[in-house]
Amino acid sequence: MSPTRERLEAQFEALAPADRDERTATLTWYTGASVRRYDARGPYEMRFSMEPGAIRMGRLASGAAPLLNGHRDFTVDDVIGVITRAWLENGQGKATVRFSKRAERTRIREIEKVGRTLNVDARLVAQHVEAGTSIEEFRKLALDKRAEEDERNLIRSAAAVVTRDQTDTRRAGIMAALLHRYDPAVFPLKDDLGRDWAGQTLLDLAKECLETAGTRTKRLPRHEIAKLALSTSDFPSILADVANKTLRQAYEAYPRTFLPFSRRRSAVDFKNINAVQLGEAPSLMKVNEKGEFTHGSIAESKETYKLATYGRIVSITRQTIINDDLSAFTRIPAGFGVAAATLESDTVWGIITSNPAMGDGVALFHANHANLNTGTGSALALTGLGAGMAAMAKQKGLDGITVLNVQPRYLVVPVALQLAAFQMIAPNLAPAKSADLVPDYIRALTPIAEPRLDAASTTAWYLFASPDQIDTIEYAYLEGQDGVYIETRQGFDVDGVEIKARLDFGAKAIDWRGLQKNVGS
Repeated sequence: MSPTRERLEAQFEALAPADRDERTATLTWYTGASVRRYDARGPYEMRFSMEPGAIRMGRLASGAAPLLNGHRDFTVDDVIGVITRAWLENGQGKATVRFSKRAERTRIREIEKVGRTLNVDARLVAQHVEAGTSIEEFRKLALDKRAEEDERNLIRSAAAVVTRDQTDTRRAGIMAALLHRYDPAVFPLKDDLGRDWAGQTLLDLAKECLETAGTRTKRLPRHEIAKLALSTSDFPSILADVANKTLRQAYEAYPRTFLPFSRRRSAVDFKNINAVQLGEAPSLMKVNEKGEFTHGSIAESKETYKLATYGRIVSITRQTIINDDLSAFTRIPAGFGVAAATLESDTVWGIITSNPAMGDGVALFHANHANLNTGTGSALALTGLGAGMAAMAKQKGLDGITVLNVQPRYLVVPVALQLAAFQMIAPNLAPAKSADLVPDYIRALTPIAEPRLDAASTTAWYLFASPDQIDTIEYAYLEGQDGVYIETRQGFDVDGVEIKARLDFGAKAIDWRGLQKNVGS
């Protein structure tokens, strides 16, 4: 086994606060380890004797021996300090050294340079500058850190890793801070994103966006900062993102009760949407021996509707920024989101309550469609539910022959009947009389209470099938723009930015056989 070998270089001990103040340090200048050397006969191991009689300590112990930065002393920069004391201890050479102020400045400069080159965290660099770490020790530490980070990145490279540059991080942080200020419960600060900007006013954020874009704001008046921020920086885009986020959050939070029983589609343009219903496949006919297969036909029908466009504009002016009026692009867009969701609900439920004519010229709910129950037997009770469900099951296909056996999934009522409906199908209520026992197939219905139905009738209730079984109501958005969305532009009529909320939406009843109305008593 070859002897242990170490590089012949100074090893510094940890510095105490007093040592840092005096620029002194204790080091080991020889540990007694062997080193490999070569001559004409080949390699050999060399070890210096550390016996007191074998070493001349006069110059080292004189208090004036120079401390060199390397194996040379050609220039003044090579001398970084002085050896104030030297001694032998347990077979090792020890010394106390004092660094020159020039050497300390050089050490700090070189450590910071190494940190920048190897992309070391600034806090770690400052920690080692304060601790008195030598340049060589810090370079080794920084290289180890860089190798560890590269290894982690190599492991993650098998998957797609999305990174965010400084600009994206700043924009996302400002947006997170503004959303948190608007509603901390809905938009909590996560992973420290936004904490650097939390609590800042709109004018403060406008200044930062301008400074980032290269515009100095130190001597600019408030109104000029607001004006420039809305025209020469990315501040308007950040505000638009905040407005869009609050609008979408409010839009999606609004209860749209028509979604479970409706089918969604996308429209490529604003032309008529033709929803074609294919009838049932023709029944199979018996083929006798040597007989021929006969052709069958599939009936079809069509319902037509198209998209309509709805929208409003809100302006963000320089007065909004100066007054720190956060509601201008949070609460107002949120109100637009609620308005858009309300419009969708009004449109769909308006189809139910207005009972429009279908493609065959007959009203949606009509005796000819076998989906309208009237009289005392249509009240919301077990008898009425049984009659309505039976009528849906006996609905015929477009061929007028095939029995569809449509099964209702939803019990839809005005809020006036909400309590009665929920009590009727609640799984935890046991009736006092066996005659009042609610069968499981009725308890399987999902109740939906909608206040828009009360304006038309407080007694009428409905049974709706699942759109997975049969078409019911269909609603559509313009392709690529699902729901309400936002556009922005530099204001012309106003001194600021205009935000436009727009909704392209349409809806239509497609098939009456999945919808059953009961007028109630």
